[in-house]
Amino acid sequence: MDKNLIFKNLIMKKIKSIVKSYLPFVQNVYSIFKNKSSVELNFWKNQIKLYQEWYDGKIPDLFGEKIPLAEQKVVLQNKKDSAILTWLKIHQEKKYLEDLVLTKNYFNGMKVLDIGSGPFPSAQVFENTELYCLDPLLPDYFRVGFPSHYFDHVKFVCSTSEDMPFENDFFDAVISVNAIDHVDDFLKTIQEIRRVLKKNGKLRMHIHYHKKTPAEPIELNDKIVSEAFVWCPNFKKISESKNKRGFTLDGADEMYTVWSN
Repeated sequence: MDKNLIFKNLIMKKIKSIVKSYLPFVQNVYSIFKNKSSVELNFWKNQIKLYQEWYDGKIPDLFGEKIPLAEQKVVLQNKKDSAILTWLKIHQEKKYLEDLVLTKNYFNGMKVLDIGSGPFPSAQVFENTELYCLDPLLPDYFRVGFPSHYFDHVKFVCSTSEDMPFENDFFDAVISVNAIDHVDDFLKTIQEIRRVLKKNGKLRMHIHYHKKTPAEPIELNDKIVSEAFVWCPNFKKISESKNKRGFTLDGADEMYTVWSN
């Protein structure tokens, strides 16, 4: 038999052996990601139903928001979209301002990245900004019923936070609301934030401290966060609370914190 052919066969067997040895690890990683994504997606699918019930007055309130008055409702041809956009206006946008402890004009004239935006462009509440909403599940959110076509002014980016498709020093500001604990690799995400944020750019993070869950696999605390962002001058915790708009934490080890430079 040709020696080259024998050598090629040996190499192929070795490659197959290596691939086979790593297969369980790859399958496990995929299973974890799939489970985390499924939990997240199922939550938002159920929310759409609740938004419509709230919009129609079938439930008295949702996360503390009373049913909308007629003059508060966004009215579109599609009832589902009407309910979703009404919830965005009444709850989500106000929630962003309260969670981040900011005013609408804080990022005036800036290019802003919202990491883990979820299905809503809630950060559109900040006036006169060029807004990028980044989330790896965006196509899934749109598939289950969240609309995107009403937001031509927003740039939706389907990507993980660990490998963002932006040039270095691209953003004037980076924000994240209750999402940084959902990522797969916390430290890699922080390094990506460092890469895409301009020198002396603004950084504002609303971070949930908690025990691990399927959808929120990262356990964070003051020490971990401060060490991860040591590269960012003047980055510090500016507030902590058990409460956010419409929700109160009951876990002894849970806390909402806000960090900023």
